[in-house]
Amino acid sequence: MNKAIYIGELTLNVNLSSDGRATTSVGDRAVTAAMLDAAMGVETLFIGEAAADTVGDHIVGTLQRANVDTTSVDRFTEGAGAVRIASGDTPDSDSKAVLHASYPAEAVNPIWPRINEGDVFVYGSFMALDKRNHKSVLDLLSYAAARKAETVYLPYFDSRHVARTTRIMPEVWECLEAASLVIATVGDLATLFPGEAPADAFHDHILFYCRRCLVLDYDNLAMHFFDGDKSWTLKCHPSKDDSFHWTSAAVAGAVRALTEGRRDPDDIMEAANETAHSALSELEGVS
Repeated sequence: MNKAIYIGELTLNVNLSSDGRATTSVGDRAVTAAMLDAAMGVETLFIGEAAADTVGDHIVGTLQRANVDTTSVDRFTEGAGAVRIASGDTPDSDSKAVLHASYPAEAVNPIWPRINEGDVFVYGSFMALDKRNHKSVLDLLSYAAARKAETVYLPYFDSRHVARTTRIMPEVWECLEAASLVIATVGDLATLFPGEAPADAFHDHILFYCRRCLVLDYDNLAMHFFDGDKSWTLKCHPSKDDSFHWTSAAVAGAVRALTEGRRDPDDIMEAANETAHSALSELEGVS
């Protein structure tokens, strides 16, 4: 089986509840999807950066305990581990969340993993757009494409990093152009292309750069796949998961299908639906 290689932000999330309890988790959508893929037996690697401090040790240790290879996590010494403090229930739910971090001035400099034909390279979050790291991510994408890997773009980012979406659109276009598949939520598309329905956002913007896009619609428990001028829709199983876990698990399922060499839209959506509906998406520690 081929590998799943993720690149993205690594943070320690501290969620404060109204009853005074505090819970912790690691990472965001890409990190959660990576840990789920590893739980399903997919050989999974993560590329990122974490400080060589206690917070970084905890983040990397969490990935390692989830059987995610962390060889390509850059452990920097001239900074501090990223801690995100929120009062919501999930890592992407609270507009009042604050991020405490100190990154080095230099771009991320990981040990590049070996990428083989058929491997799946997944990238997204603000790390792919941040001008400090964007060129490094593009270099990795170029290498992955040269090795005939599948390249999957997750076009989400924390809005607190971006004062105006127009300022990061050049980087978004480059990330779209490097992708063989885009996996986005309805909310992701609404942030990038306000006021446009997902189908219009795909045809008017994404298709020029990438012909395949999987749209995850949690509110309607549906998935929509666009491939050029063709489209498919799958009504999904009922789920007790919140939108963050459902979406992360759907990404993991779609990536797993790609590592198995499955490229048909129906196969990709079915695998995404299966994982989003399974007990795997509710695994303790994968949040």
